[in-house]
Amino acid sequence: MDARLVLQIGNGAPNTVVLSKVQPVTLGRNPQNHLVIQDEHASRFHAEVYFKSGAYHLKNHSQKNGTKVNGERIMDTVQLVSPTRINIGDYLIVYEQIPQGIEDNNKTLAEGLQVESKINVSTEEIVEPSSTKFMLDELAILFSFVSESVLEDNPRELVGKALAVLLKHSVAEKVGFISLDQEEFIPKQVLPVETSLDFELSKTLTIEAIRRQQNIWLLEEQVLAESESLQSLRDAVCFLLQVKSIKDGEVHILGAIHLYSSKRLFSKKVVRFGKYLVECLANGLYMLRQRRALEADNSRLKMIVGYDKNLIVGSGAAIKKVKLEIQKVAPRKSTVLITGESGVGKELVALELHNKSSRSQGPMVSVNCATITQSLADAELFGHIQGAFTGANKSIPGYFQRADEGTLFLDEIAELPLECQSKLLRVLETGKVRPLRGDEIEVDVRVIVATNRKLEEEVAAGRFRKDLFYRLHVCCIRVPALREHLEDLPELVDFFLVQFSGEYRKQFLASPDVIIKLQKYAWPGNIRQLKSVLECGVNQASSATIQAQDVEIPSLDKGQIEERPEENLEDLELWAIKRALVKTKGNQTQAAKLLGIHRETLMSKIKKYEVEK
Repeated sequence: MDARLVLQIGNGAPNTVVLSKVQPVTLGRNPQNHLVIQDEHASRFHAEVYFKSGAYHLKNHSQKNGTKVNGERIMDTVQLVSPTRINIGDYLIVYEQIPQGIEDNNKTLAEGLQVESKINVSTEEIVEPSSTKFMLDELAILFSFVSESVLEDNPRELVGKALAVLLKHSVAEKVGFISLDQEEFIPKQVLPVETSLDFELSKTLTIEAIRRQQNIWLLEEQVLAESESLQSLRDAVCFLLQVKSIKDGEVHILGAIHLYSSKRLFSKKVVRFGKYLVECLANGLYMLRQRRALEADNSRLKMIVGYDKNLIVGSGAAIKKVKLEIQKVAPRKSTVLITGESGVGKELVALELHNKSSRSQGPMVSVNCATITQSLADAELFGHIQGAFTGANKSIPGYFQRADEGTLFLDEIAELPLECQSKLLRVLETGKVRPLRGDEIEVDVRVIVATNRKLEEEVAAGRFRKDLFYRLHVCCIRVPALREHLEDLPELVDFFLVQFSGEYRKQFLASPDVIIKLQKYAWPGNIRQLKSVLECGVNQASSATIQAQDVEIPSLDKGQIEERPEENLEDLELWAIKRALVKTKGNQTQAAKLLGIHRETLMSKIKKYEVEK
């Protein structure tokens, strides 16, 4: 009994899944499922369908929302009888038996090769051998090429293999490749090997193929045959190497393959075979590029991660205290408040808390509350249903729903509007969110918040709710400013230079004078500012070893270190902000970058200190 699941309502992938009697088929929100359900009411691994005792069964794994079968909610296992309607949230999946003789919509390569070509050969069509026998040969060659291409790591070699296959299995006397890729150039190639690389590949044929964005067969284009570059040929084909980008979904042309014959016409099967081989080559080149990019990224990440298994860099007493607090707090379920100045690495502490918790396999959603639009704060945090407001064309889950079974990090919590603060408090107490114009939904989220302000002062000023402050102040971790642990500066410099070495693919080192110079600075922008200063030094350095003169610190004036104010933190902040605005001639974006803080944070501090713009 062959059966399948057909997704009839909902935006999921794939639309149809053929069931297996050996392996269970899983459904849920996690991308690793066989049928992905992108619905806010679906659990990460919501349900599964398996075969037992001659029948298929549906087992529900979601204790929160359950699964509906033919309109009735189930919490355990039921036997499926064709047809059965399965509802998960707003999605409708139908279980049905596959009728005899019905083929899958997605044709296999073998089926595709059997489809009659639309190409019309009007004269001297070559009589071909048995269709079945030739097709088996064709498939064997294609599969062999695909197998070899998976192992190939050199794009030029991969193109060479494709040209060799075309030359051997067609009547072509010459085959050639020309690169049309704007991102990665591959040198021109021509076979047989004795052919000079000066051999011209027809520009007329290539330009026409690009213009139409399709393959061109000279036999069908008698007008093109009059071109000077094609007059000596009996037949020619230009195949375009086209791929659909994973990033933008657009079709990109990587190059063109030419087949030339001065004595014979190409057959329909040769052209059809060439079309499939070139498609395999195009996909192979594209996947090779993606693989090489991933390998490069992986190498850079290994260099960074290999430096220290922890995200928090430093071995001084202040940082050791932070690491110890993370170890204690991470396994707990309670809300955590992280305090510290801008740029000290509060988000890294939040990430460490998530990674060392039992929720590390779940999502980690980070939100900067300063960037949330006040009028849409409710919708962004808690989600909204379709039609909740003008422009709400579909239901969208909020940050809490996206972080279900994981961690939600709310940075700059003091910037959250008062009305949202009261709703946040209710969510923390009840574990339920109410989307705009929707019903309450239960969520399982650990909340971590951070702020660079003194919340006690914000409460006293009426800008932050006292009850929310008490609720958040259960576990508190203070991240020290960089000037409080300058003994860690050499480790931080080494860490960032290892990171830049991976990104720039060149090893960088810092001279002792650089460390001495950096340790004399007050660092109002903290570690974020240090990274920015070092990156500028990397770009200005004339060698792999960065010298003191390569590092430009904002408070330098005529080669001397300007003394920082000896007053309290607020005086120091005000001094740094005014100096940065003067150096950037009032450009807040550049000033924020110079200080190593977000532009929104700088704007709030300008307002707080009443700095004249």
